[in-house]
Amino acid sequence: LIFHPSRPFSAILRKSTWKCVLIAPRPANRSDPDLLYSSLPYHRLPCPMQVHNRARIRLMNLTMGKTNWCDVAFKLALIIAASISGAALWHRTINMWSMKNLGDAFLTKEIGSRMIVLGTFFREKAEQNVNGKFAIVHFLGDGREVHDIYCHSTMPDGRPMTTRAYIQRIHQGKRAANDICAWAGHIAECEVSESTNGPFRISITRDSSDALIVTPEIPKEQRQHDLAVCVAPMYIYTDWEIMLTGIETWLALGATKIIVPIQSASETTYKILREYEKQGIEESHVNCLFYAKSFADLVVFTDIDDMLLPIHPEHVKPGGNIDILRKIFADHPQAGSLLFEHRDTQLRLPAASPSSLAAVGFDFLRDSKAKQNCQVWRMKTRVAVKAARVDSVNMHETGIHRFGYVQTRVPCRIGHFYHLRHSFTNVADATPIELGKLATMLNDNWQSRLDSTFTSLLNETLSRSETDSFKDFDRCMGAINEEHWTLHVSRCLTPHVCYSRLRRDMPCIASTTDYQFVRSGSGYLIGQDKQRFIPAHTNCEAPVPVFTDGNHYFAP
Repeated sequence: LIFHPSRPFSAILRKSTWKCVLIAPRPANRSDPDLLYSSLPYHRLPCPMQVHNRARIRLMNLTMGKTNWCDVAFKLALIIAASISGAALWHRTINMWSMKNLGDAFLTKEIGSRMIVLGTFFREKAEQNVNGKFAIVHFLGDGREVHDIYCHSTMPDGRPMTTRAYIQRIHQGKRAANDICAWAGHIAECEVSESTNGPFRISITRDSSDALIVTPEIPKEQRQHDLAVCVAPMYIYTDWEIMLTGIETWLALGATKIIVPIQSASETTYKILREYEKQGIEESHVNCLFYAKSFADLVVFTDIDDMLLPIHPEHVKPGGNIDILRKIFADHPQAGSLLFEHRDTQLRLPAASPSSLAAVGFDFLRDSKAKQNCQVWRMKTRVAVKAARVDSVNMHETGIHRFGYVQTRVPCRIGHFYHLRHSFTNVADATPIELGKLATMLNDNWQSRLDSTFTSLLNETLSRSETDSFKDFDRCMGAINEEHWTLHVSRCLTPHVCYSRLRRDMPCIASTTDYQFVRSGSGYLIGQDKQRFIPAHTNCEAPVPVFTDGNHYFAP
């Protein structure tokens, strides 16, 4: 007898006696009667009665007359699937673009890594605490992407050597909290063969077949410098009079190397810098810190109109800045970098711009009578570093320190920079200052410079030194700063996002670079090919760089 355990004992008996009874437990799926007697275990129970006939058992269908919701759901799903398949087939054969639009909803964009290599250097042996030879690759990359670099070199026995680089973003705090300024500088450090003294290859994957050849810069400077100055890049720079003031002030106070990257500048500005370059004083270089590591002890990062002077500038003396920096570093032996505040300083340039270098003088500094007070509030900063203790500087902050050294903030009362900006004809909350001694020192040095450095330009008529070109940039930078208070920012805070409407009628030069690229894996490596100075485009603008070589039909 087979029965349903949840109902009263019921069955149709064809005989009154039974030889045995078959009993099954309640099935999990009550809608399938076949499961009741085909797949579940049965138990044989003995019966006390003996029979000569064989019992016949009939199973009662206990599910008849009920709605099977599983069947209904299956049929509905089948109808829906058939409708979608039919619609897809119709769109595929009748309207291909409609089909494509449907598929676009499932697409995602994967752009991959695109790294622009800015420079390559060998790590100074004095900065290593492990054996081996290491190379530094400085590159610009999207901070939202994960970057990988592998370095491929050849060992003395001819075997290939492949190592994975350790990559650090130059500054994890500045511009890392959001993607408003997505692109940021990175440094990648990898081990190369001890026999590598020149070019080696880098790639995004371990496969060295698609790799970019990079050539580390070999230090050319043999002389050791106590103090080098890295100046912010020049964009459409036309104010050569303030530039001369900044360079001569730094030279008078101890600097012996000035490094000025140029994107575009007036022809007069460029000629003056070239004359300094002939004397080994100035160079144009993008990777100022790594370039200066091989020959400089102290390196200062500043704008051309920001200068380190004593708290009381009437006590200025030749080489004084070296003494100031060394004393502060001695007071803070754990400091790898010093973060200085700067104070707005009154500046009144001559009413008439000099027409030649012979007419240049610095007596206008005697009219600077005031600087901003030292106050306890957030102020723009300038950086001075021990070159061997840091690996990156963001002009206003230090990024990566080495061997446990730290960034140290210098109180304004101990030392600060003087911001001699063209627009600071008057300064509020002022402290009286006297720059007469500095003016005398600069005038004396300038006369010696005219007899040695600038003999070829001495009486050449120069284009007017002007500050008008900064007006639109000043408005642009101020507008972006104001946007930050609204928490809705339209652009990254950099001069590249500003447009200068002023039409300049002076000849200008600009730097241009040809680039090559290599597709490696799903990303790209972009390297510099040829660099040169050319006549600038209209309005003193630098040309847009172009790709002159690549290994793939996709552009980065």
